[in-house]
Amino acid sequence: MFEHITPTQAAVEFFYGLLMAMTLSNTLRLALLGSSAVDVVFIVSVAIIGCNTAWGIADGAVSMLTSHFQNLYYYRRVKEIKDGTDHESARELASDILSEALTEIHEDILDEETRNRMADVAIQAIKRKDIPQPTLGRSQWMAALWCIVLSVSAALPFIAIYQLTLFLNLNTVTLLANISGAVMLFFLGRFLDRRLGNGSGRTGLVMVGLGMLMLVMIVALGG
Repeated sequence: MFEHITPTQAAVEFFYGLLMAMTLSNTLRLALLGSSAVDVVFIVSVAIIGCNTAWGIADGAVSMLTSHFQNLYYYRRVKEIKDGTDHESARELASDILSEALTEIHEDILDEETRNRMADVAIQAIKRKDIPQPTLGRSQWMAALWCIVLSVSAALPFIAIYQLTLFLNLNTVTLLANISGAVMLFFLGRFLDRRLGNGSGRTGLVMVGLGMLMLVMIVALGG
């Protein structure tokens, strides 16, 4: 999966999937009070899987198009460097491109002299190579597919839990679903800690707090 999307993007997709499933389960619980257990199981299951699938498709398409347009943007800027004759203008443009690509670190780590040296190396590479126009490739299609898979995967535990409505009180089932969502949010934060942080576990707690706060706000505002 991480050959096509970053750990952060994967975590965001799964977070949104969890949040959507939890929002639907809590909102529908209020809407379906008094309904039969069979109706609750059917409506909640269809709503959660349908909405998460739709969200995954929409977000996958946006991700794919955003990646493609970003590639086109950099292609045009690189072509300006390749076709240009003024070295100083090319260096300035190359430095701008590198600054955009390294926006999170360049101000703190890379001084102007270092960026200029990097720009000169980039210009030499650009001048001696053919620059093909980017197209939608396999990796972008796979990234879109993973958006769908992650969003749907986030829905499946809630669908499984709501099958218990046939045997338990609806409020109890919703409580179990919320607890399960909080546990998954915690482990999602732990995943980010291991991949990107120091493994302290605080991100897991922050993820639970953020998810639950957003859940309350969304349900309070109408779901």
